[in-house]
Amino acid sequence: MLEADIESPLRIEGQEATLTLQGDLTIFTVDALKDDVFLALNCPRIRVSLDAVNDIDSCGLQLLLVLARQAQDIGRDFALSKSHPEADALLALYGLDLPVLAAEGGAP
Repeated sequence: MLEADIESPLRIEGQEATLTLQGDLTIFTVDALKDDVFLALNCPRIRVSLDAVNDIDSCGLQLLLVLARQAQDIGRDFALSKSHPEADALLALYGLDLPVLAAEGGAP
């Protein structure tokens, strides 16, 4: 198994956790993100930016859905701050949706 020195996509400022995902969000990369994803659940507000994602597959989508579901289950405010066309297409294909902020910083 190859391991790379990858900077964490998680930034926590006050009560908000922001995951700025980039590159590929696929079966080959989601395992490296799971710790950051679950750390984000410690914050009342969780924002995920997908605008720097190159590729997303069903495993990447599953990671997002798990985060959204866990956030909902424990009463966290979850939303995509920036979406991605492939993620939108996959969500539509499966008949799912995730909350998306209308504009950057648009939700309290």
